[in-house]
Amino acid sequence: MGTFESPAGRSRRSVLAGLLTVPFAGLANGCAPISRNDDETSDARIALVYRGPAGCAGCSETLAERLSQSPLGMDVAFIGPHEEFPLESSALSGVALYAQPGGGDDIRAAAQSFPADFIRGVSDFVATGGSYLGICMGAYLAGSEGFGFFSESVEGEVGVPDFPVKDSADDVVAVTWGDTLRWTYFQEGARLPVDGAEAYAHYETGDLAAACYRFGDGSVGLIGPHPEADATWFEDADLSDQDGDDWRYALPLVKRILS
Repeated sequence: MGTFESPAGRSRRSVLAGLLTVPFAGLANGCAPISRNDDETSDARIALVYRGPAGCAGCSETLAERLSQSPLGMDVAFIGPHEEFPLESSALSGVALYAQPGGGDDIRAAAQSFPADFIRGVSDFVATGGSYLGICMGAYLAGSEGFGFFSESVEGEVGVPDFPVKDSADDVVAVTWGDTLRWTYFQEGARLPVDGAEAYAHYETGDLAAACYRFGDGSVGLIGPHPEADATWFEDADLSDQDGDDWRYALPLVKRILS
């Protein structure tokens, strides 16, 4: 299993092109425990993090670093068109988690960058007991335009009445994680579906910012904003991190989908 290298930079947005859709398989309420047919002692701590044109520079590396650190301590490698693990469904065999990090601003275009067989492979992987973690673009790609965990597309929070951010600029927004209000990094984050959701965080509008869902025998964890953002993200965007690192507030969701 290969390991990642720490990123040198954090330029995190890219432009893509195209469209891909996949069939809907149906979600149930809340999160299901992992129950893969593979040897659970061998796959319990392995995570594949996407890195490629549907992502953005620094997003994949930051997420991989977070997943590998305590308390998760996962064995992490990258999967992508130029990585050790190619975008093939067979690459998902024997892993516990597939993670889709932040990316560009074109959801339909991002989906086009994946082979059709891999799109179906990710859906099958989760349906048979695997776990999917999607952050920002990864949350959007959970919808009908991407991996098809929902029958409709996942929409954005920008443009919702009373939400303070009105454009695609990087910003910091109020997110309530459980009962704790935090100022969390945000860039055109997703507004998550309510049906079937086990809520973990809300925007100040009351819309879902982080939630867990069942998909077949597996679990889907989605996060609209960027709790994984470290200090360099704020520095690069010239933003002030008012209350420090937020990743620990996202950990209950990640642990839930891996439970």
